[in-house]
Amino acid sequence: MNAIRALFVIVLFAVSVSAVSAKSAEKTKSKELTTEQLNGFFNAIAGKIRGDYVEDVTNRELLEGALSGMISALDPHSTYLDEEKFNEIRNQAEGKFGGLGIEIIVEKDGIKVISPIEDTPAQKAGIKPGDVIVAIEGEPISSMSGFDALKKLRGDPGTFVNITVFRENQSPFDLKITREFIKVNPVKFRTEGNVGYIRITTFNDQTTTKVIHAIRSIKKEVGAKLLGYVLDLRNNPGGLLDQAVSVTSLFIGRDKPVVSIKGKGKKQFAEFKSNSSDMTGGLPVVVLVNSGSASASEIVAGALQDYKRAVVVGTKSFGKGSVQRISPLRNIGALKLTIALYYTPKGRSIQKEGIEPDIKVEQQLDLKTINSSKRLREAYLKDALKNGEKLENAKQNRGSARNDREDDDDDIKTIAKKKNFKDLPDYQLQQALNILRAIGLGFSNQ
Repeated sequence: MNAIRALFVIVLFAVSVSAVSAKSAEKTKSKELTTEQLNGFFNAIAGKIRGDYVEDVTNRELLEGALSGMISALDPHSTYLDEEKFNEIRNQAEGKFGGLGIEIIVEKDGIKVISPIEDTPAQKAGIKPGDVIVAIEGEPISSMSGFDALKKLRGDPGTFVNITVFRENQSPFDLKITREFIKVNPVKFRTEGNVGYIRITTFNDQTTTKVIHAIRSIKKEVGAKLLGYVLDLRNNPGGLLDQAVSVTSLFIGRDKPVVSIKGKGKKQFAEFKSNSSDMTGGLPVVVLVNSGSASASEIVAGALQDYKRAVVVGTKSFGKGSVQRISPLRNIGALKLTIALYYTPKGRSIQKEGIEPDIKVEQQLDLKTINSSKRLREAYLKDALKNGEKLENAKQNRGSARNDREDDDDDIKTIAKKKNFKDLPDYQLQQALNILRAIGLGFSNQ
């Protein structure tokens, strides 16, 4: 199939050149093809391949190759899913596989980790946001399709997979990880003195229920001395939109816009409003984010920040602010297509920009600081959509991811270079607790 896709490109060039030479200069001034011209090109290319290619090719193979090339060229999250891939995704949603527990982006040179999910094999093995898996069982990712790479990572629970990982400023290293059924506990909580700490690892269908339980339990344990809450969204890759909205509602109250979805031409598809009362009684809130906070977690942080309901602490979030829809196709799989962007209540687009913390606090490792500009973010992905731009104009601005990365914030100069890092006590959390206590004392004295 890769050979067919490559041949499509070669033949397209040949057909285009011959077509240009045959047409008058006047007809080649326009860069946009008409539907009739587009159909003509596809028919000409398909005919050329069927006639000249060294092996027999079916029309189905030609169609699937064309669809795959067209859709994957749009942005990192749009793709064509053949029937096998489509079934794999449905099985994944139903939990019918063993895996490592990572949120990823597949690119030509490797599988880039947005975030490992807490308490999964990947997190226990030490996988970190920004890591790049460059080989599986000794075979380079660059030599296989993205779908084949994902199939190699998945397998029966209890079986092993060997991966080679590249991490910024380190030599590549190997990890042997045991696959498991990925069953995630979305919420953990505890009290830190007179502060409630709530950690959300993902937004699944149980998240809001468990956050409600956490708030009630913290209130019962601490009582009238409760100063406020730290909401930890670090390394949370996202999840269900409705859960992000309902969790936000617990902190801002009822009938307030939480997020809007706008598509081509910034046409608004929908606005989602909060749907419950503020369970915290207006107590101060600090939200922790980092480069592993993506999608639904950015919606929560952005809304709480816009309403000045929380102080956001940590480092800039990932910046995944796009909406994908999977549309089944009759007998040939499905299209996964980016159809819209998320916007915060104040109209900010999350896409590529992420959520900037109100107070920037770097996590510390071995008394050295990792440069935040080196972490993986949506903005660094090939063909990532621009922030809030019209989707039809996105193509004009592609290919600048490398420049965006080079121009990113460079104010932190110290980069940890040791191969094996020893984590200090959670410095970001300690600072968040200090900030919350300072705000909480002022709040209680009012």
